[in-house]
Amino acid sequence: MAPLTERHDAAIYDPTQFLEDLRVAANAIEAPYQQDVVRKSLDVFDAEFRRCVVQMKATCQPNTGVYYRFFYKWERDLTALAQQHGMIPNESSPIIDLQQQVLSRCTGATRAGLDFDTSFGLAKVWTFTGGPTSVDELLQLPAIPEAVHRHGQFFARHGLRHIFFVASDVQQNSMNVYFGLEDDCRSEDWIRRLAEEPGGVPEAASVYEQMVSSLAVSAGVGMTFRWDDNAMGRWCLYGLNLPCENPVTELDVPPLPARLRHFQQLAQSLNELP
Repeated sequence: MAPLTERHDAAIYDPTQFLEDLRVAANAIEAPYQQDVVRKSLDVFDAEFRRCVVQMKATCQPNTGVYYRFFYKWERDLTALAQQHGMIPNESSPIIDLQQQVLSRCTGATRAGLDFDTSFGLAKVWTFTGGPTSVDELLQLPAIPEAVHRHGQFFARHGLRHIFFVASDVQQNSMNVYFGLEDDCRSEDWIRRLAEEPGGVPEAASVYEQMVSSLAVSAGVGMTFRWDDNAMGRWCLYGLNLPCENPVTELDVPPLPARLRHFQQLAQSLNELP
């Protein structure tokens, strides 16, 4: 297991400076940026941005925003606060109700944080299930889409047994389940079988080797589902804490695309090697 590292920022949080940091990061990758939208998020959740770990992220897909999130572990109802300020709808709906159902029905579940987009605003609400939670337990939640139920056997065939996070993506009108990876899921053969069943197999066989290398430190797999479609929207592997700047020799990871390389170079970070 990788050692835990805690970094303390010597500078006091300054919302004006963070607003500028986000603008610079968005400009570096030509990402859409709405200053009034970003400023509102910083105003509404000022207490959280001051006390929580904050992360910025970007994707290699053109014209997508810079995402910024805070990791949360306290009791304040973030969904209700967002609703009070018109950031998400007030009315009850599966995408809104899902997070409260996880909190109330999964033992030990806690609020985990919010994701924001520099042009959209509040994009995602996510919750920690309290620890490894079985698929069967998750399927008891009334707000879970039918599509998740229909993929129960798919999860079983590929050894996806324990869920750690559930998210409601209000930007894409979808939800995400995040599985931890068991030891038997960290192989090229497993990734190949997972990719072949829903389709979208990569053209180059070397991609599988790179994907296995990305799981060397800490990893999970996320899947996206919608309420208006019984198909899986997408699946993706998450390789965490990879040393992209100076990868160790045993990790066969691909070079960063130009958009992400610019983001890495110009976005502000406490990490010496983001």
